[in-house]
Amino acid sequence: MKRVPSSKARKLIAAREDLVERAMEVARRRNMTFYGLVNEALEQLMRVDEMGTTLKEVVDAYEILDVVKRDGFIIVVEGLLYDVVEEAVKVDERRAMKRWYEVGQWYGKYYAARQPNDPLEALVKALRALTWGVADLHVMKDDNGDVIIRCASRRFPSAYTELLNAFMDGAMHPLGYKVKRQERTKGVIMVEFERTHQA
Repeated sequence: MKRVPSSKARKLIAAREDLVERAMEVARRRNMTFYGLVNEALEQLMRVDEMGTTLKEVVDAYEILDVVKRDGFIIVVEGLLYDVVEEAVKVDERRAMKRWYEVGQWYGKYYAARQPNDPLEALVKALRALTWGVADLHVMKDDNGDVIIRCASRRFPSAYTELLNAFMDGAMHPLGYKVKRQERTKGVIMVEFERTHQA
């Protein structure tokens, strides 16, 4: 009897039972064998590794693209967007600020209706779409239910910083928050929102 070389032998993969059961259900739904599904997953993992990233980063990026596609955002060349924003603020700063605040309000209401259990989570995904490529976006909730949003990018011009801040203010209002404290400077936004219990 020929012995299969160890390098070609099948390996035993240990995994959590609940994940295996869910993966088996995925395989059934896609009309695949479990063996085929596992191999496909491992192949994609190798592709992700060769790209120098992680599966989590790939999935997070896909989620942002899904938000962009589904919720009415479009992808624009960053430099062109900033140029248009700067011109709009020069022409009528008050109108531009009002418009971004109103659009923020609309999205706040939209996410409150669409994901009532956790509209803040949906809003954060929208903010990630608006701040594409910005690593420094953090949303924290404290024990009192207050929310702190910090966003920073060296690439944000002053006008875009102000308008993005107006969007955040507008979006948080329908979720039952008002500005408690905020700091803004070119490329940096730090806002603390407190619950108003009116959502």
